[in-house]
Amino acid sequence: MPIQYALFENNLTADPDDYAATVQISGSADGDDLVQDIVDQGSTVGRPDILAVTAALKLACQRRVEQGQRVNYFGMMDFFPRIKGVFTGATDSFDPARHRVDVGANPGGELREAVQVAATVEKVEAVKPAPNPIEYRDVGSDTTNDTITAGNIGQLSGSRLKFDPAASDEGLYFVATGGGDYKVSTVQKNKPSQLVFLVPALVDGTYHLEVRARMGSGTSARELRIGRLDATLSAFPPS
Repeated sequence: MPIQYALFENNLTADPDDYAATVQISGSADGDDLVQDIVDQGSTVGRPDILAVTAALKLACQRRVEQGQRVNYFGMMDFFPRIKGVFTGATDSFDPARHRVDVGANPGGELREAVQVAATVEKVEAVKPAPNPIEYRDVGSDTTNDTITAGNIGQLSGSRLKFDPAASDEGLYFVATGGGDYKVSTVQKNKPSQLVFLVPALVDGTYHLEVRARMGSGTSARELRIGRLDATLSAFPPS
């Protein structure tokens, strides 16, 4: 499949018309996945033997780097040792309390050339970050993504949930499926990963839960973006 990319405003330049491509990663693969790819391609070598060889290669590479060598891993990657930390003058020496040995890596020339020649690309629509509500816990009924108990505590978990309480159009809203919305006025915890709040007085019915917050950076104005919980909640009036 082609490498998918989307265009976003380039905040490293002053020109508002400058955009940069950001690759949209389609998935991930680990060593087991790569070994399975080799098996699926019809290798005459069995999976246990492939795993044994790769383990030996990893150990050999590690030992070479530990000995201060630069290792070219079959044209795929260059590994090399390096030392991090600040030395106080030319006469200072390595101190484990202030310095540490690390490993650097660069993509190998063979890999870069192969990908540049063989890869194809496909432009996709840029998806702008927005609030991402994942789970609503209703403390009054001890339920999740189900019931709303007016006048009790609610907890919304997710990511990018924090909003500006001073902005009149930002915040947490219960949106009635039949129309109309109710803004939460009392928020005890306003964090990116969780909102804790007092559920407002709601008429009985079904609702969606939305977080509205401004996001964006650079020369463009910050946009009001909305994230909606993927669940329909049922509210009952307070007893």
